[in-house]
Amino acid sequence: MDKMLIVIYNDALERAVLDCIEECEVCCFTLIPKVFGRGRTGGARLGTAVWPGENAMLLVVDRQERIEALLERAKQLKTRHHGKGVKAFVLGVEEKV
Repeated sequence: MDKMLIVIYNDALERAVLDCIEECEVCCFTLIPKVFGRGRTGGARLGTAVWPGENAMLLVVDRQERIEALLERAKQLKTRHHGKGVKAFVLGVEEKV
């Protein structure tokens, strides 16, 4: 069964995230370059003078094994870049068109 991985990360980490994609041989993904929000621990990133910074979001739908490998890479990124902001979520994919 396919899964979807959503990774939201500080845009400063984009090269590291794309390296993970290449290492896991992912050929299909969606990258949304500017997303704004606030998490429980990272504070707000709203792209303003008061709340500076931007996040990006990566969406990958692939087989479960590849998603698990990517999730492990996301965990490593979070550890290596503590405080910069990396969040990852895995969802089941019920149907694709």
